[in-house]
Amino acid sequence: MINDANNIVLAVMGAVGNGKSSTLNSIIQEPLFQSGRAVGPVTQRIGSCVRYWKLPEVGRTVHIVDTPGMCDSTYKDVENVHLMVEFFKTLSHGVSAFVLVFNIHNTRLDEYTKNMLRLFERLLGPQFWKHVVIVFTHVDEDQRDYLEENIDALTHPVEGFVKVINEWFHLQYQPPLVFLSNRDTRYNQYARDCFMELYEAVVSVEGGQRREKFTCTFFQEVNNRAGVVQDNYIVQSIRSAAAAIPQMVQSGTRAVANVCSVM
Repeated sequence: MINDANNIVLAVMGAVGNGKSSTLNSIIQEPLFQSGRAVGPVTQRIGSCVRYWKLPEVGRTVHIVDTPGMCDSTYKDVENVHLMVEFFKTLSHGVSAFVLVFNIHNTRLDEYTKNMLRLFERLLGPQFWKHVVIVFTHVDEDQRDYLEENIDALTHPVEGFVKVINEWFHLQYQPPLVFLSNRDTRYNQYARDCFMELYEAVVSVEGGQRREKFTCTFFQEVNNRAGVVQDNYIVQSIRSAAAAIPQMVQSGTRAVANVCSVM
């Protein structure tokens, strides 16, 4: 089922507290991913599951892969690198969409997210951006009018959030932008309509009926290896990518490269 061409593969990224787990639970209508704020990251292991996409009912399975906190200092470095290895092995057969999750009440693009995107672009190539969907959570129906100013700022054609990402990463296209509410998704039509927009955004980056999954040279090289050789190749690739990004070294993520060097 995981490698079924009809199966949706989501790689979901977002900092702690952005509503990532709640969004995943809403998609499958099951409390599988632990959510809520804690002292450290809530999920200490990669969350991965295959279920039916139930919100809305679309008759397709979805393989959800939650990203490890690859730039999160609260992780133990060695454990973190092992998580990244498993993460990329899981995605190596193709990705329908990379879903970036942000909280509408905190729209700052923090260093964690910037570094994660830099690492992904370095490893996967700039074409991965064509499969990115940007999601803002906590856009609840009773708060929509109050949040209109935030939404207008995010979508501004010159100074908006997506425009800033386009300029930082020199993108030639604009990723789809979706606003979600995770409140009462079983019965609230507004929330259900939000998740229909999310599904439609994922389908759009899949290429519609073509249902094309993203792949790249890195994924192909991962699949050409097995066992320890495969693991070592991923570790070396992460190390090389991290070392080539000055911003990651300057912000303290040098530890990722250092740990990779001794594994």
